[in-house]
Amino acid sequence: MAEYIEECMTSYPDLKSHYETMLNLCTSKLWHQLTVKLLSFTSDKANMRDSNLSFVNLFDKFVSTFEAKLNQLSLAKIATNVADSYGADDLQSRQSMIEGLLEKRARLGEQASLYLDMSLCQTLVSRNLDLALCKKSLASSKVILDTLEGTSDTSCHSSYYKAASMYHKVVGPPEAFYKSALMYISYTDAGTLSPDETQALATDVSLAALTGEGVYNFGEVVATPILESLKGTKDGWLMDLMLAFANGDVNTYNGIMARSSGEVKKHSALFTRLEFVNEKIKLLALVNMVFERNAGDRNISFKEIEARAQVEGDMVEWLIMKALSLGLIKGQMDEIDQQVTVSWVMPRVLGKEQIEALGERLGEWGKKVDEMKHYMDDQTIELFE
Repeated sequence: MAEYIEECMTSYPDLKSHYETMLNLCTSKLWHQLTVKLLSFTSDKANMRDSNLSFVNLFDKFVSTFEAKLNQLSLAKIATNVADSYGADDLQSRQSMIEGLLEKRARLGEQASLYLDMSLCQTLVSRNLDLALCKKSLASSKVILDTLEGTSDTSCHSSYYKAASMYHKVVGPPEAFYKSALMYISYTDAGTLSPDETQALATDVSLAALTGEGVYNFGEVVATPILESLKGTKDGWLMDLMLAFANGDVNTYNGIMARSSGEVKKHSALFTRLEFVNEKIKLLALVNMVFERNAGDRNISFKEIEARAQVEGDMVEWLIMKALSLGLIKGQMDEIDQQVTVSWVMPRVLGKEQIEALGERLGEWGKKVDEMKHYMDDQTIELFE
């Protein structure tokens, strides 16, 4: 082991200090500090030499000699870093390395095994192999994952939801990918994703949100910083489109679709569902229209809805019925008076402007409550004399 590290110091002089530190920590049996060093070293692909052979040898000739002494979840992360070094051109080797370590499940324990199972799933999906096995593994791992809620280390959650989002991106449906991807984003440090990964994820999540059944809360995506990665790119229009959906802005939506028709056609998942997407923006226009009104002012005429959602007069009733059936709003429609009275509207994540508007409305409500209090005091003063 010492001879191997000394060889590395000679072969890779620019990395000598790193290898020297590893050897000293190992000799001193400072396993935690050594684990931290190995994780940091293998996380940085700039440290690879001889293609990825230096990483592979480091694991086989050094880490494997004391792997039982390390925290097993950390060992799984180090092994995955090394397996990732094979790249997309050698997924078979990546798979073989992970499968080899998984043969030691009894020693690894639940968390490390789950982490490696999800790494294996990611590899299988990338190779389009054994998708049925991935589905089964995701189901069994979710049961274990649910017992880990509240833990400070969210790496298992991140690995699980990455595997789930990759799986659903391949087999569908879009809404399942959307939910898994949002969870992956919430459990993952954005700094660990490369710019290309971030942009690809933002594009995929946006398309899934637009085309997914039952996805009407666009504030969840807009609130994540990942969407900003699309700004200034060829898919920048998608970011603008997501903001239009979050605000239920039909005018902006129509403008973006007209300007970006060529780009829209390049995304078959969106282009083939344009009728559904057009319907969704009109529904969100109605939802936002309701939300922007005070609770005491939710008798909305068909004419107002026709103008805001930009639908033909005879389609207003259908739009209201659709919103009611989807549970986006609750209320009663009066076909005689041509209006709908809304008693409830779908809760959602709000943007900065929407929060400011809500704050103003709460301020107005507070003033009315105060006025009513003073009125009641004036009217009932004789009761306390």
